[in-house]
Amino acid sequence: MKRFKEIDLEAGMPTSADALTLLKSSITNAKSGNIGCLYVIHGYGSSGKGGVIRDKVRQWLHAQARNGTVKAVINGEDFTIFNFKALELKNKYRELEPLLKVCNHGVTVVEL
Repeated sequence: MKRFKEIDLEAGMPTSADALTLLKSSITNAKSGNIGCLYVIHGYGSSGKGGVIRDKVRQWLHAQARNGTVKAVINGEDFTIFNFKALELKNKYRELEPLLKVCNHGVTVVEL
């Protein structure tokens, strides 16, 4: 059975480029390991309207989903009981269950 892993891109207050580099290497390592789902913590940003890291990370992840590099990308605020893919992932990875109860703009869930 594939496992779940949390990646904190906020730690150490990196630049958006450094955060993307960490994300890319984390995905590569997860795919070569036995990881099936990443819980990516990128933060919301201090401006109150979403930060650069969040925007860049989500743009890149959604592009990866479109080109088939990852299976699915669900923004934290869309990870609800009304989202079929979110429910499917919650059933595979029980660690995600608490996320269904919180509207968290500072995270993104990625199925590999």
